[in-house]
Amino acid sequence: MESPDEYQRIAKFFERDRFAGENGIRVVEARLGFGRTEMTVEPRHLNSVGILQGGALFTLADLAFAVASNSHGLVAVACQADMTFFKAVQSGTLTATAEEISRTRKLSTCLVRVTDQNQDLVGLFKGVAYIKGTPLA
Repeated sequence: MESPDEYQRIAKFFERDRFAGENGIRVVEARLGFGRTEMTVEPRHLNSVGILQGGALFTLADLAFAVASNSHGLVAVACQADMTFFKAVQSGTLTATAEEISRTRKLSTCLVRVTDQNQDLVGLFKGVAYIKGTPLA
């Protein structure tokens, strides 16, 4: 799976992620073992102390992880994920960049860096996906 058309299909597949879409998260790039997502921080994303809610940041990273781990055209679902938050955010545009660092027959492991518009590190996510082996629909 190395054609640009195939990566467009992967990106289009993830437009079906209603939760991410309803929260303003979009796929901006898909390649083999790679995914990039973006989100513009809006008031709806802020928690009670006025900073980005951790779940919003996690969802941004999780979608990039999903794109990278599913980029081979086989269904892969998260079985483990964790995130470290480095910087509080109140506004701006965030980008999550996922790279698959290991892939076996059944597991895909990805690291996701979340940065702000100044390229400052906001969060680091690590996810492991179980590769089911069925083709993406």
